Amino acid sequence: MGRGQLRAAHQHCLAILKLDPSFADAWFLCGLIAANNGLPGKSVEIIEKAVSLAPDNPEYLAELGKQMLANQQPERALEAAEAARALSPSGPPTLATLGTVFSYLGEHHKALNCFERASDYLAGRSGTSAGLSHKWRSELSFNLAAELQFAGRFDKAEEAYEHAITLQPCMFQAHAALSTLRRQTPENNHLARLATLRKKVSNARDQLQLGYAIAKEQEDLGQYEETFKTLIWAKQAQALAAPYDWEGDAQLFKGIRSLFSPQLLESKGRGCDNSEPIFIVGMPRTGTTLVQQILAGHSQVFAAGELQNFPQQIKRMTDSETQGLFDLNAVQRATHLDMTQLGLAYIDSTRPRTGRKAHFTDKLPLNFFLLGLIHLALPRATLVCLRRDPMDTCLSNYRQLFAASFKHYQYNLELLDCGRYYIEFDRTMQHWHKVMPNKIFEVQYESLVTDPRRVIRELLDHCNLEWESTCLDFDKRASNVATPSAVQVRQGIFTDSVNRWQRYGNTLQPLYELLRSAGYYA
Repeated sequence: MGRGQLRAAHQHCLAILKLDPSFADAWFLCGLIAANNGLPGKSVEIIEKAVSLAPDNPEYLAELGKQMLANQQPERALEAAEAARALSPSGPPTLATLGTVFSYLGEHHKALNCFERASDYLAGRSGTSAGLSHKWRSELSFNLAAELQFAGRFDKAEEAYEHAITLQPCMFQAHAALSTLRRQTPENNHLARLATLRKKVSNARDQLQLGYAIAKEQEDLGQYEETFKTLIWAKQAQALAAPYDWEGDAQLFKGIRSLFSPQLLESKGRGCDNSEPIFIVGMPRTGTTLVQQILAGHSQVFAAGELQNFPQQIKRMTDSETQGLFDLNAVQRATHLDMTQLGLAYIDSTRPRTGRKAHFTDKLPLNFFLLGLIHLALPRATLVCLRRDPMDTCLSNYRQLFAASFKHYQYNLELLDCGRYYIEFDRTMQHWHKVMPNKIFEVQYESLVTDPRRVIRELLDHCNLEWESTCLDFDKRASNVATPSAVQVRQGIFTDSVNRWQRYGNTLQPLYELLRSAGYYA
């Protein structure tokens, strides 16, 4: 297996099991082979057999949780991970797997504990003596750094990112993450080191991550023209490798607006009678994380983070095989579901993380596509949408490093595609207001940062929550923030990002003309 000879390894495992069907390790290795072959469902089935034979083996349970995640079973994955954690594992690979599972499930304090324990175990040991490669240890340090960043421990996160880079100098994702931890200064930045890495880029993803790191630091130093040139360079290879399908997104936007007519919304039943969820939607980088942190300061609200549970329930209940979170066909089929069952399935899928407070936030920005279904399935849920100046929204999306494999954000590879996407987003939000009047509360980012007390009062009123002054102290709270805004939200409310686009001068003129022609600027 270490050499990648999976077929031969599988034959040996089968030979072992023929001699001894109770040999748990052979079952476990068969499960790993199934996972390597892209069969997570089969992997789960096989590893469960290994667990039944050796229920006290934390390695089996941790891997079972990992494969259950791959098989879209988050609730069961959490159960497996908790069972593994209860066995107090000490091996770094098992702890690293557990940390990854907990992180994906939003249990960031548990993930951090696992990564810290694995790192502490390896401290003072060489890669050879631990039997772990530089690459593996570098990835562990990166994961540890990310969790430290989420927890607001930025100095420790910087140390861990630097350690990852020491082990693997061309770990471009670590360079990209490191650039975001603080505002770079002329006296203290990484631009010289980053410049030496340009010639070591070997693929589109490397170029995207390195370019983002350079652009972030150039912008911090006020080099806006150079920042824009770097962003163009960063994205050009990825745009060629995975061309953005604008026509597909345009059809999705138009299809959603056409599908959710007033007649459809009035023809369905009442849905699930649960008022716990507060859905926070909008374009990325418009203040959704800020609003979640504000609401999380309330005694009656738990911040559940960016849950993919609602679109996952749509996929599950419509037997959708789409590679993304959802597509128009799945949404169309979902309109024929029992809305009460859809709402209940969503609520159940968030347990046991939710249910301990009266409300929880679901901050998946892309849920703006699904507001009609959310309203049908959960008519008592609270809907909040963030809005921001169109130019600032498009620029913030363009300058953001999204996961290259996440198809829903591929529009950000071209500046004008960001503009076209924003126009369709705005038209879709106008549609929701028309067919669901007075249902969605819009928070204007600029108003929030200039008059926070007033806007927060209005937000709490919409959520049927009493005023609590702790909502103003979100930046002082010891909670995890697992989004690209992890650093910004801990700096308090500030207005530096308002009208950021104007600092770029004429470089953004084509975007401005596109948005002006759509009626956003006089």
